Amino acid sequence: MRRRRLLMTGGAAFFTGISGCARTSGQSAANFNASSPAFSTNSELPTRFTCDGAGVSPPLVVENIPKPTAALAVAVEYDRGVINEPVLWTLWNVPTQNRIPADIPRTATVDSLDGARQGRRPGQPPGYNPPCPPAGKVYEHRFQVHALSEELTLKGGATHDTARDAIGNNVLASSRITVTYTRSAKTTEQE
Repeated sequence: MRRRRLLMTGGAAFFTGISGCARTSGQSAANFNASSPAFSTNSELPTRFTCDGAGVSPPLVVENIPKPTAALAVAVEYDRGVINEPVLWTLWNVPTQNRIPADIPRTATVDSLDGARQGRRPGQPPGYNPPCPPAGKVYEHRFQVHALSEELTLKGGATHDTARDAIGNNVLASSRITVTYTRSAKTTEQE
């Protein structure tokens, strides 16, 4: 039986909706880090990446990928308990590169990322679902990047819940970016 450890990032315990815990091995996972050049310093999600803008996925930068990472995965979700469908995006089997570009196409398999795969919400196409929360309240969004111990055999187009479970069972290290977004009442009146 393998021993699993709770990953510490920034001095705080890292908990996610992903099942399973992070394992550390080889190169230290403590320095594994994800960020986005598109997110402002005040941690607000730019409108471009929401339903009020173009609704495209943001670019991500990944640094200090621990060895022996086989692939990367991304899971994005709302603050749990606030929205019925909290998971916005699952992406897995991303090559171990330092940059995930913006505007990933909404397809089950992403050819530009060497066949990486994306999950979906029930009744929706695969890919990034732009945040579209109710107006007037601040909503937290968590962009979690995971270093995986092996590529997943899960096919693209699986539901986000199925993908999160598969990702969670293979995590070596994780990094989280937390941003907020507040829709204005004026924006929602235009819908």
